[in-house]
Amino acid sequence: MEILLILIVIAIFVSVLTGNLGYVLFGMSGFLLLTAGLMVLIFLVCNVLLLTSKWKEAKFVGMDYPTEKSKFLVAFYLVDGEEIPCLFPEEGVFRDRLYREDKTYHVLLNRKLGRVFDRFSVATCILGLFFGILLGGVMIAMYY
Repeated sequence: MEILLILIVIAIFVSVLTGNLGYVLFGMSGFLLLTAGLMVLIFLVCNVLLLTSKWKEAKFVGMDYPTEKSKFLVAFYLVDGEEIPCLFPEEGVFRDRLYREDKTYHVLLNRKLGRVFDRFSVATCILGLFFGILLGGVMIAMYY
């Protein structure tokens, strides 16, 4: 939040000192293009991890922190007798409906990471890559 406030103050100073709002708009669009590029890179790696994972049947066992330093809860699944955490944090909305202990789920297990991709993680990876490419395409189209 403080970084956003600092960026706003810098944008106002640049706008007032130069008398041109174009520099500020160019800087903001460059920042959005950089953000889109990083999004594409992160979700491209996640999609490669998805492609190298194997489908397994799993049973949801609960929510917990994967490590002591973690700030986000993740879903844990029982796969082949072993509790394995999900790669992405749990969905906080409708937790009781989305994660049910009485159902068997199909997850993508990545043995190298020791993590699983549940259906919400798969959707996040695919949609994140799509929206990153879309945002980057829009920003590049705005430059021309």
